[in-house]
Amino acid sequence: MNIYEVVELENSQLWLISAGLTLFQILVGNVMVFYGVLPYLLGLHALIAIVLLALSVYGYTRVKLDIERRILIGNVALIVLISVLGYLYLSLDNSVIVLIHFLLALGLLSNFSVLYGFERGQRYR
Repeated sequence: MNIYEVVELENSQLWLISAGLTLFQILVGNVMVFYGVLPYLLGLHALIAIVLLALSVYGYTRVKLDIERRILIGNVALIVLISVLGYLYLSLDNSVIVLIHFLLALGLLSNFSVLYGFERGQRYR
């Protein structure tokens, strides 16, 4: 195996990585809420959001089931909506906005977990 070859991830690994990144994203967001918005944490938070968006779009091209496609379209929409709410929170400093931002992030985590469950369940058919 050549060191420059790209290792192909299984979909279950992709969803597990995405769920882990989402959990890390939530952790970084909580740190910013409790300890203040630091520029490097905000940059990390935004970078992870971009990576999650890319993983969702990439995953959409790989799935076969219609329900998985719908969940991934929902994930893309959720990431965009969560990002807009994050910007509004930074602009308005409203605690209701940050709560909605957090709850939608939990929904994103849930969606990636459901995708992982679908993929694992298909192995045992």
